[in-house]
Amino acid sequence: MKINLALTSLMPILFLLGCTSSPPVLHATRALIDEPVVQTNQNVIPLAFTQLIQSKPVGYQGSYKNIEFTLGKKYTSALGEQCRELFLNQQGQSSAQTRQAMCKNSQTDQWVMAPQVIKNKNNTISFGA
Repeated sequence: MKINLALTSLMPILFLLGCTSSPPVLHATRALIDEPVVQTNQNVIPLAFTQLIQSKPVGYQGSYKNIEFTLGKKYTSALGEQCRELFLNQQGQSSAQTRQAMCKNSQTDQWVMAPQVIKNKNNTISFGA
């Protein structure tokens, strides 16, 4: 009886002791990518379009250099950069939209088109800085 009482009173303490220690810290031994993503001037968004991005609400539809677009939601990327969704379609092709992301580079303070994770061979849209 005393043994059961001792075990039942010690069990919660043992469980709590297991929660007080921190988990082991792991360090990566291999890089996830071979080279970091290099920003090129091709990715930089022109200043006039940048001002439009920052001032218009979600769902705004407009046109810039014969490219129709719809602004999507704002979000923060995994790198901590301010980003925004952009849905693009060339004039005359209203059914085919391309989802693109653009982010404000925290080092250069410029908005750039984020590289596509999945390459779309049919995407020929460029804002041309």
